[in-house]
Amino acid sequence: MSELTSLKLGADTVLRLLPHRRPFVFLDGIRGLTRQPRPTLTGFKQVSVNEPVFEGHFPGLSLWPGVYTIEGLGQAVNALLVLLAIVEGFERHEHTEAEAFEALRAIDARHRLGARPATETERELIERLGPASARVGLAGAIDVKLIEPVFAGATLEYRVTLTHAFSNARRFDVLATVDGRPVAEGTMSSALPHAFPT
Repeated sequence: MSELTSLKLGADTVLRLLPHRRPFVFLDGIRGLTRQPRPTLTGFKQVSVNEPVFEGHFPGLSLWPGVYTIEGLGQAVNALLVLLAIVEGFERHEHTEAEAFEALRAIDARHRLGARPATETERELIERLGPASARVGLAGAIDVKLIEPVFAGATLEYRVTLTHAFSNARRFDVLATVDGRPVAEGTMSSALPHAFPT
């Protein structure tokens, strides 16, 4: 597999990409992306002991619900689709993948002190994103096996790869790990919404 391009995007930028909102956001950041040989995204979720779910699941044992790991993988899939659409939109407007990545990095940097102003290309990207609510994907089939439990203090690492595309349907191989050990693995299928960013 080709090396993933470093594309470190933080939580505030993830919120620009996804329709989900706290406390139901299970993708804290993006670490990398590649389009060849198959589109792949890596991301992560820091499982904090302060997560509201631990008040009931379970008192005295901070066990992360497996369904939240699966949802986090689904959100990583959604983020991959949005980022691919952004890059493809840039290319249709005679910009390069590298320019799209640089614009995304600049948008992410705006959430930190001392960031430089956005360029015209980057402002174009921001406008093209539109509202996150327009990017709700529909899950068609989820076949994910939970392998090991996840506890508070863990960092969930996600890896999602687009393996098949037909019409508006997409299929992905998905993997979640903690400290290099698989905790969930399988496949997900989804249908693209009609209003994806271009």
